[in-house]
Amino acid sequence: MSTLSEQSIIDKINKRETFEATIVGGAFSLKIEQYTPALCAAIHNGGNLRPSLVESCLLSQSERYYEEDPLTGSFIEQQPITLIAHDSRYEYDLNRAHDECVYVTAWGKDIWKSPLSEEEILIGKEKHAQFFRIVSAIVEALAKDFGECIVYDMHSYNYRRHERNDLPVFNLGTSSVKSEKWRPVIETWLAALKAIPVDGVNITAAENDIFYGKGNLAAHCHSLYDDVLVLATEVKKVFMDELNGEPDPVVLPSLQKAFNQTVSNNTAAYIKRIKA
Repeated sequence: MSTLSEQSIIDKINKRETFEATIVGGAFSLKIEQYTPALCAAIHNGGNLRPSLVESCLLSQSERYYEEDPLTGSFIEQQPITLIAHDSRYEYDLNRAHDECVYVTAWGKDIWKSPLSEEEILIGKEKHAQFFRIVSAIVEALAKDFGECIVYDMHSYNYRRHERNDLPVFNLGTSSVKSEKWRPVIETWLAALKAIPVDGVNITAAENDIFYGKGNLAAHCHSLYDDVLVLATEVKKVFMDELNGEPDPVVLPSLQKAFNQTVSNNTAAYIKRIKA
């Protein structure tokens, strides 16, 4: 995979070139095999922490891993356009607003041995801003070419810490969607989630049950673009042991295959809809 600067990536998008590259510095990778009206993103997939922060962090790698969304990139990796983040959300959280993207505390835990310097905070904030400049370049290109586009915003969530035993395997958050024009697209995706066949799992799906789609990727797109819909999709960590990080040898490969196929089918149906 090649390494490209931000401007080189944007230039390629503007020229509608197909490519696969990692941004200089390694924060994320972008693959565009074909220009279709669907971007697939896994913004919490990674766990990298830049060296200057490792010694300052109070949390072990396994503690950080618990709150990250490992393997979510694999659920969309077969799609034509994928944007996969490699950095840990503890370095900067892409699903928080720019001014709040660097944690002081998270989930009741202090993160740093001593407060980060302003320079360290600014590095994280610039990485955050860079990511969203790339997001904007992609969705603006897709909306220009197709009139509108969707963004599959993939996440996973820990469920053992919740008292409820009926939490959905898939949760679709839509609270930041502004227009009712997207309701048919939302309903189609929700129905597709409910129908995903996964070995060893009784599939359930719900809208705005435990999560509401209030993350920053959805907020960014929905506040700037009327012709972009973010499908903020959470997967319950049934594919792994959320406590020790061990993947389930049955559920994980089944989910990876079935989810990728479901996204492909749903995008094909979406393309037919907008062409009609």
